[in-house]
Amino acid sequence: MRYVVKKRLLISAALIASIALVGAMAHADEVSDSTVLRKPDTLSKEQASLPSDRIIAYYFYGNRRCATCRKLEAYSEEALLTGFESELADSSLVWRAVNYDEEENEHYIKNYQLYTKTLILSREGDAKEGEWKNLDKIWQLVRNKDKFIKYVQEETRKFMNPGKNE
Repeated sequence: MRYVVKKRLLISAALIASIALVGAMAHADEVSDSTVLRKPDTLSKEQASLPSDRIIAYYFYGNRRCATCRKLEAYSEEALLTGFESELADSSLVWRAVNYDEEENEHYIKNYQLYTKTLILSREGDAKEGEWKNLDKIWQLVRNKDKFIKYVQEETRKFMNPGKNE
């Protein structure tokens, strides 16, 4: 009797695992066709259409994300979306949230001397990375959304127009 019950449980578990695997594979096909994930040839065509000189605003985060870290990202993105709509539209300013704990992104830790979640402005020209700035005061301002957004917008304007700084 026990043998029959165990055998049925094993068969049921194997059947459920098979169904889950088929479902996961179907979902993977859906995701790979989405516009969120881009194939390398699509990405290179997109990059070819980007302006040769642009600013990349990177919000760097890790696998562990607290409420404050999520707020830093949300406020940073809002500051750019509300203050730089035309620059984002023409790709002279690009927003990217990057998980530095993922293997393919670990180089950013060294490139930008990262030690925590942060917002980095990076100037790129002719596909070469140049000057960059860490907007490290976001941690001090996270409890005051208005001051946070003002700080990010002012620093981004200064960084985008270095000859026009007051």
